[in-house]
Amino acid sequence: MRSAALLALALVATGAGAQGNFSQYPGWSEYHAAYPPRATLPNYEERGLLERHRPRFYLPPGHEGLIDFYRDYITSGRLYDGEGELVSEDVTQGLLNRYADDPLAHFMHLPREDAAKRVTVYARVDRSEVLFGANVRYRFTFLTYHAVFRRSGLPAGLGGWRSIALSLLGSLEDWHQLDHYTSASVVLDEANRPVALMLQQHNYRRSYVFGETVPLPADGRPQLDVAIRSNELYPHAPERRRHRAAGFATPKSLRYMMGFGEPPWNAADDITEGAGEVQYKLEFLPQDDAFYTFKGYLGERRVFPGRDGPPGADYNIWPVLKPLGRQLLSGFWRDGNKDDLQRLEATWGRTGDALDFLRVQSDAFAEALAQVNRPPAR
Repeated sequence: MRSAALLALALVATGAGAQGNFSQYPGWSEYHAAYPPRATLPNYEERGLLERHRPRFYLPPGHEGLIDFYRDYITSGRLYDGEGELVSEDVTQGLLNRYADDPLAHFMHLPREDAAKRVTVYARVDRSEVLFGANVRYRFTFLTYHAVFRRSGLPAGLGGWRSIALSLLGSLEDWHQLDHYTSASVVLDEANRPVALMLQQHNYRRSYVFGETVPLPADGRPQLDVAIRSNELYPHAPERRRHRAAGFATPKSLRYMMGFGEPPWNAADDITEGAGEVQYKLEFLPQDDAFYTFKGYLGERRVFPGRDGPPGADYNIWPVLKPLGRQLLSGFWRDGNKDDLQRLEATWGRTGDALDFLRVQSDAFAEALAQVNRPPAR
């Protein structure tokens, strides 16, 4: 029984599953038809917003650090097509994009330990209406920043027999190649004021209201810690901290992450110790670039399931929750908040439908904004 649980843990912890690559899950075609990716770069005004609110990232001691996806990662490796045939050992952005729609294509990174790194964060702008209650719509701007890492490990809080057993199946520090899901979204209201923050944590988003659960520094740049081994993002703290985490957001895992109930079998807590701030350069890509949309594997295919490289960065959450408004509301919950727990139990925990939870959380999110004098509707 333990070996089966370990296999399941590994699959969940890395976003893989029995259905194969996450880009092939049902619902993605419908989502992309409804929300086609933008083919243009951010304009001058949008770049100004992205520069003004770009986060400050803090790394734990000994961390390898951020890299540039195209200059440091893609330039060092081999691209294979869906038949497993070598395409090229000299991979370029254009070549990668030509194979972006092949769900069986894969890129194998060949690390060069002595290579100089270009510390880069990829930034984009999206706008989306969010529905509050029955008929109140509010338009938000989402400034999203992707930090890129050469590899991703399992959470540092994974301990006991699970840690020992999984270490026999692969390196806990290098569980799979490439980590580019690691993203932060600064949410602006209609007056371009920062009102909320969304962080990618494993295969779910976590939403925070500025002034309620996270502070907004005077310079408008949120401060974030990169977790040990897993690279997940959390609000910065000057001391070492442990964070309850799980592979996916489910009613059971949310109960645990809120601080109620026992940890589920797929829980493995993250640990942060933000020691040194990263200096980086912003880069911009069209949203239909392979960095976001590649359907195959952007990392080595490994023998043990769940250790394969990920698809493009857009495949970061269940398709039904992918629209930005849904990500914002479904990820909004507070540690130790019994009202959030009661709404979870009355909706998602009872019906099994995540959309039920975000509908009732919309009022809680609006109330939180109002309490910090940033109401969502006029």
